[in-house]
Amino acid sequence: MTQEIRRLVLTLLLVVTAAIGGAWIGGRIFSRPAPQHTEFHQQLYAALDLTAEQRKALEALDQENSKEETYQREALRIANRNLANLLEHEDAYNENVDAAIVEIHTAMNNLQVLTIKHIYAMREILTPEQRTEFDRLVADTLREHAK
Repeated sequence: MTQEIRRLVLTLLLVVTAAIGGAWIGGRIFSRPAPQHTEFHQQLYAALDLTAEQRKALEALDQENSKEETYQREALRIANRNLANLLEHEDAYNENVDAAIVEIHTAMNNLQVLTIKHIYAMREILTPEQRTEFDRLVADTLREHAK
């Protein structure tokens, strides 16, 4: 095997490994299971001493957000499957693979933006005192996921 072919094979293996790793990590980071969401809301409701009206408003907000979140999570799963299919069939890194990676990043970004907008919408329902505790809970949760 010539030196050039070895370099090409090594480069291809590195690209495939990086792409699979990126898709897997992206899926792990942005595809949190539902119990964690429920757990956060249980902590939130317990810590903030919400009124019945606030609970009702937060639950309505969650239901509204749930549909879009489901859509965005599915878009991320589809993007990951598309990349997986390309990695299985493409012989080299090309514009199709590059576009699939961009599609994954776009889906992850859309999900993150949706989540942050939802957090700020939830925050608007709270009193100033509750917001302080809410901000701490959100920040602690994000830090915990960053470990």
